[in-house]
Amino acid sequence: MRFMLCCLSLAGVLALGASVHAQSVESDQPSVEDRAAAYHAFIVGRSQEGAGDIDAAVASYTRAAELDPTASDIWAELAGLYARRSDTELAIEAANAALEREPDNLEAHRILGLVYAARAGARGGGDEADLDRAIEHLERARKPLSPDPALYLTLGRLYLTTENADKAIEVLNDVIDAQPQFAEALALLAQAHEVLGQWDEASAVYERAVLVGPRRARYRRQLATALVNAGQPERAIEVLRDLVEFRPDDAAGWYVLSDLELQLRHPTEAEAAVRRVIELEPEALRGPYLLTRILGAQSRYQELVDVLGPIVERAAIANVDPRQVASLLQRLAAAHEQLGDHDAAIQVLSSARDLSPSDLGVQAQLAQAYIEAGRYDEADDVVDQAKRQRPDNLALSRLEARALSARGAVGDAVAVLEGALRKHQEQPVAHVALANLYSEHDRIDEAVRVLRDAEMQFPGDPQIVFQLGAVFERGQRFTEAEGAFRRVLERNPEDAQTLNYLGYMMADRGERLDESVELIRRALELDPDNGSYLDSLGWAYYKQDALDLAEPVLRRAGDQLLRNSVVQDHLADLLFKMERYAEAVTVWERALAGDRDGVDVSGIERKLGDARARLRR
Repeated sequence: MRFMLCCLSLAGVLALGASVHAQSVESDQPSVEDRAAAYHAFIVGRSQEGAGDIDAAVASYTRAAELDPTASDIWAELAGLYARRSDTELAIEAANAALEREPDNLEAHRILGLVYAARAGARGGGDEADLDRAIEHLERARKPLSPDPALYLTLGRLYLTTENADKAIEVLNDVIDAQPQFAEALALLAQAHEVLGQWDEASAVYERAVLVGPRRARYRRQLATALVNAGQPERAIEVLRDLVEFRPDDAAGWYVLSDLELQLRHPTEAEAAVRRVIELEPEALRGPYLLTRILGAQSRYQELVDVLGPIVERAAIANVDPRQVASLLQRLAAAHEQLGDHDAAIQVLSSARDLSPSDLGVQAQLAQAYIEAGRYDEADDVVDQAKRQRPDNLALSRLEARALSARGAVGDAVAVLEGALRKHQEQPVAHVALANLYSEHDRIDEAVRVLRDAEMQFPGDPQIVFQLGAVFERGQRFTEAEGAFRRVLERNPEDAQTLNYLGYMMADRGERLDESVELIRRALELDPDNGSYLDSLGWAYYKQDALDLAEPVLRRAGDQLLRNSVVQDHLADLLFKMERYAEAVTVWERALAGDRDGVDVSGIERKLGDARARLRR
């Protein structure tokens, strides 16, 4: 009999139990002798399970169920046995058999809840029905006076998965009250507060998790993130610095530290941290990707090229995800563009397109590079190919119009953007693009009309109001321009772009220079390494005749924006005024070799000739 029983399937066992159960109901409860024998078989099964003889344990539990078919605990024990050896379906069947006999059997509900949770994959979501079943059974298995840590932790995770953070906080607080040193429950409780945007509470709970689990680097990283969101970035920096001192090989800690240092505009510290990431993960791409952001923020484009080129080559050989390699190639191409090497940028972007042929960002950047290089037919080809996949894409229409405008087909360019505006009335950028094209070709009144209409449609949109100010400035309607810029700053006093534009407009006209300097300084406080803002401040100082103040910031701007002819012209004007003619000649030559955008080329040539003449005297 024992051999036959241990070879039965659970379905057979359940059928046998149901039959005996039915007979028992008809003949009343089992006898005292049968109950005693059932208890003995149950104890034997426990012993066999402890010894690892699972088949024998199954047979003993089944024998116990046969002798006392009313005993739900026997089926619950059998369910637990199957769950522990990961026989999910058998565990579910046995637990349901226990509940048929006793609907409130806590152990059966516990087993069903944990099994359904595991099957659903509670950490990452899963089958919705399994999630609902898991929550239902675990809720019925709760023991508020003596919480089961595993049960409560799982239920907390399930609540978070199903976006019930309030319930998660309630159940996790129960288990933490019973076990204050339960670090994993503390970390999960902090996550629940994060979901509700309760960053101060999350930070406080992560602090407790770090105290009880000081060696777990993950808790410190999570604490730092919560502190940043709670408005305590400097405290977050302290936490991360302590972490990497304690765990110097924790690449993730160094990475989070570098990213935060960059956000706080500590470029030197950010670079040191990310270079440590690259040392620890020489084959990974997240370190190089962050390094490109750090170098790019400081306009260190040649260094970016020098660093990124070999890394991209290694990534391609290592068979990294092509989309990740394409993303790095886009950054490399942007650095080449900033250095004025359009051919190199085009070559790099062509490789990126080969790796990710449907990527709109790559396609747009490649078309842009062709336009910058004056290769308009090739730009058209890229845009045409991309538009076959996305015929109504606004970004592609803007690129098409830009290529047409650059080759002198202004009417065709206007027609493209007017058509795009009819299709994309709901997008502010469509209005801005058409207005900008009008203003570039001195059609100021038409640009103003488009933006006024857009402002009616999108009241208070800062992008539209800013562009309206820029159009007025381009049309030399300076009072109206200032009014538009002031309206932007009323809504957002920390709009760095507007602060700089207004300050530069004043400086360029030699008006209210003290206020001009103050506005530009405020922009630089928000974006300290922005080369355009540095140029604006230097130019304002130049207009004040504060040449000693102008020189360092104009040099920084000039070193960053080597291809920007306006910036180089400003620096050369300063050097000429300081009677440093040889340097002025070099910089004006650089201005003429640059983008020539927004400068009087003949005026620069005259100034260059004057400087050369002074050198010959």
